[in-house]
Amino acid sequence: MPASSPRHSRLVLTTLLGLAASAGLLWFVITAGGDARLYYNAEGLAIVLGGVACVALLSFRGDELRDAATAVAAVFRGTPGIEADVAELVEVARLLFGKQVQAADERVRTVRSPFLRLGLQLVVDGASLDDLMHVMSWRIQKLVEREQAQARVFRVLAAFAPAFGLLGTLTGMVGMLKRLGGGDIGLIGESMAVAMLTTLYGLVLANLVFKPLAIKLEQRTTHQVALLNVLMEGVVLAQLGRSPSMIEETLRTYLMDARDEVGHGG
Repeated sequence: MPASSPRHSRLVLTTLLGLAASAGLLWFVITAGGDARLYYNAEGLAIVLGGVACVALLSFRGDELRDAATAVAAVFRGTPGIEADVAELVEVARLLFGKQVQAADERVRTVRSPFLRLGLQLVVDGASLDDLMHVMSWRIQKLVEREQAQARVFRVLAAFAPAFGLLGTLTGMVGMLKRLGGGDIGLIGESMAVAMLTTLYGLVLANLVFKPLAIKLEQRTTHQVALLNVLMEGVVLAQLGRSPSMIEETLRTYLMDARDEVGHGG
């Protein structure tokens, strides 16, 4: 299994540190207010979580929700680097440069990356440069669309979570106003707890869960696209008949530039 790239490993580390910091912040807020049990309200949680679930089901298809849930696990995994892919590309380029087309075709079938395997197969089959770039660019675009859809799920949920917090606040206020005439301070207090805590739950879900997940997924997509573009450049050089040593050196330079661009952009 290829090692994760250093940049993405840092992204995973910051994610874990962010989770720890968020947990610490919530614990401080809760304990500073006294008894931590005061911040639990089943009715408020049901309103916010139930509302978010309804929005998710109404707004997205089942496969979109499944992909988004799967993508959450990817935030905590390092994306494999492409050093091994570059080595495979150079190996195939060496065979092609030596006019060993049959050997190159057999080697391409064992290439690990589907994206790289597709590009090299087009080179072996003698596809034109325009066709090669069109197909590979299309594959990159489809990856971007799929992963943007995953991030969009969490963006949408982040927008609606505070709204359901407000819904809970209004529900609690209505209950409080109805009970004012009875003079039962306990019941009035329960209604006020629902009103206040649902706002808290909505804000926490939006700003400490959904928005950070969307941002992390977008950063991951940017990182992956940069690396795939490096591989596409290598395939183009192989199609143009460049020497393996020149391809390897060029890709290493492109790879460093891509990491620098992603690092500055992230």
